[in-house]
Amino acid sequence: MPSSKPTLDVWDSCCLLGVLNGEKDKLPALLSQTQKFEDGTAVLGIPSVVVSETVTLSDGTPAEEKMNKFLDNPYVVPLQATREVATMSSRLQYRFDTKRLTDLRTKAIAAGVPKDNANKLKRADADVLATALVYKAARLTTYDPFLLFIGKEYITPETALVIDLPDTSLLPFDCPPSADGASASTPAQPTRPPAE
Repeated sequence: MPSSKPTLDVWDSCCLLGVLNGEKDKLPALLSQTQKFEDGTAVLGIPSVVVSETVTLSDGTPAEEKMNKFLDNPYVVPLQATREVATMSSRLQYRFDTKRLTDLRTKAIAAGVPKDNANKLKRADADVLATALVYKAARLTTYDPFLLFIGKEYITPETALVIDLPDTSLLPFDCPPSADGASASTPAQPTRPPAE
């Protein structure tokens, strides 16, 4: 068996929250992607900013306990914000701002980015993108429309970092989703800790 280093897939906070909240529109695709992590062909990088952004679950309870259980998975690698990540984030925020790229907003809106999210790369998103670039990730998985837009238009052509929705190539199209939204061949969704 060839010994190749697993690829690094970085998740944005919307992906982590999608799993922790059991969001039916995200969960099947995200859980199918974890098959690559479980079989060792990829590892899941979670930037420190994603951990600090994940505060509250959709039901209003604290995210910490559920998040810590998820982060304990053997395929999860915490990615620290280093000086290089912070500097890269600053450069990305400077670059992707309509004050400097005057046609950025027009292009972003034309690509489907909501108007209120089409002016500039926000700090937390820049931190996630910078982390993926500095740690040489193969992929940044996100649902953020502005990140998806700049990925397609700028980042992927320049760096080969794929910025996209979850890879659903492992979803079994012949297996209908179960009542909780997971397909028959994907792991069950994480269980909610008992209410105290």
